[in-house]
Amino acid sequence: MEIANIQKRIDQIDKLEIEAKTLSEYLKSELENDEIYKDANEKVKEATANKKKIKDQILSQNANQEQLAKIKESADEISTLKQILSVELMEFYQESKNDFVPDARGGEPRKFVLTARLLPKKNYRQGRDNFGQYSSSSSMQNIQPDDHSTTPTVS
Repeated sequence: MEIANIQKRIDQIDKLEIEAKTLSEYLKSELENDEIYKDANEKVKEATANKKKIKDQILSQNANQEQLAKIKESADEISTLKQILSVELMEFYQESKNDFVPDARGGEPRKFVLTARLLPKKNYRQGRDNFGQYSSSSSMQNIQPDDHSTTPTVS
């Protein structure tokens, strides 16, 4: 693979993203200038605020708080396990050159896909973990870029 092809593809993506953003801003402006749309949007905002208030009241009950905590804990664990799995599958592929892994339950082999994401040009690690995802921990804010590699992820 020639680097020129990669650079060309990145340039095409950048240009299309800029064009899409410009068109999106134009349409947003058109909507904001329409009185009927503005009136409908205000009604939606009021209904959404009322819905949020009711939802918050229901979720603030102790039993529901416990369930929400369990859901969050499970989501965090799933996220961590997926990141670990991604690294393990990458290593498995590098060693075996095979993109199928036997299913633990004895079923059909499972195919996996390795993907790479291009991080933003400037301060590509600022506020991101080693997988390019935004981190909620403040300690990630001070990480300095150590290389320009991308970390493959599992789809």
